[in-house]
Amino acid sequence: MKKLYIPLIIALFTLACSKDKPQSDESVVQLTTKEELQNRTELDRYIIEKFTQPYNVRIVYRFSENDVSRNMFRYVAPPSAQKALEMANFLKYMYYEPYTMLTPKGFLQNYSPKELVFIGSRAFSDVGTAYNGLATNAVKIEMLGVNNIDPTTSDPTEIMNIDNRVLRLIYHESSHLLEQVKIVPKEFEKLSIADYKGGAWQRSWAGNTYLKSGFISAYASDNIHEDFVETIARYIIYYQKNQCGCETTDTTKDTDGDGLDDTAYNTWRTGILRKGYIWEEELDKADGKNNTSAQYTGKEILLKKIGMVRGYLKGEWSIDIDALREEIHRRHANLQNKDFTQFEW
Repeated sequence: MKKLYIPLIIALFTLACSKDKPQSDESVVQLTTKEELQNRTELDRYIIEKFTQPYNVRIVYRFSENDVSRNMFRYVAPPSAQKALEMANFLKYMYYEPYTMLTPKGFLQNYSPKELVFIGSRAFSDVGTAYNGLATNAVKIEMLGVNNIDPTTSDPTEIMNIDNRVLRLIYHESSHLLEQVKIVPKEFEKLSIADYKGGAWQRSWAGNTYLKSGFISAYASDNIHEDFVETIARYIIYYQKNQCGCETTDTTKDTDGDGLDDTAYNTWRTGILRKGYIWEEELDKADGKNNTSAQYTGKEILLKKIGMVRGYLKGEWSIDIDALREEIHRRHANLQNKDFTQFEW
């Protein structure tokens, strides 16, 4: 097994205009290697000390043609240095720290993306479809719209947007590294082998009908690899009923027998569905079959899949996905109290 280590150096800078050598800590113009050493900013030093050295990741925020996939992202701009700092701190809080706490020693150094490229603006396809980002072999991730992301926002639409475009993306891609090293259980693939759509996944489902075929998202129906990592990423991101905090033993308040106060739950549910998804409610939507001859309902398949995911992560990687998910959600609930604008030396 090859380790996924990269040399612990930051080669952030490749090209520069000799007449416009940046002198300010706010510069996002690309520097040459020699100039990088002479003009290294506090943010550069911060990235090296707080990310590259402990986590073995190269973070690129300066404008570099070599680091951006121009075949897809033709008209994009670099992030401001301030927004790059905020994004780095946000990822540290929501990805690097919880994974470090709850995974074996050295895990992130080997099995996390090796390069993060921060791009300031959003990007769109020729037909106007917005890209969420781009991952290359789960090793390099290009993150879009960094200038417009406020990780401490209270706006429900923006919270959902950040959860999908940033958090789901990095949880998804880092999970690819695991299933590329240790094979996913064959039983997982067998559950949906007749329903994988390949490249046709985008046009294969009406609404959320993918749920009744046992896929947590339409994209999960592409192939077993995407199915497996989407199941992990969305299980982590989605809220769960036990977060309501409205348990009751009073049967007059709990008419459906789920152990929750109906009124309190519906109030909580309304707020949650403005900014995300509830795992159990997605399972309820999956409680049926697209193909009446199928052996299992979509809900039964999803329950079997998350059970296999849980066993795989615990058995192969010594990771408790439920403990990891709980820590991530604890931090998520505290985001509005955080200040990501400062260096955390």
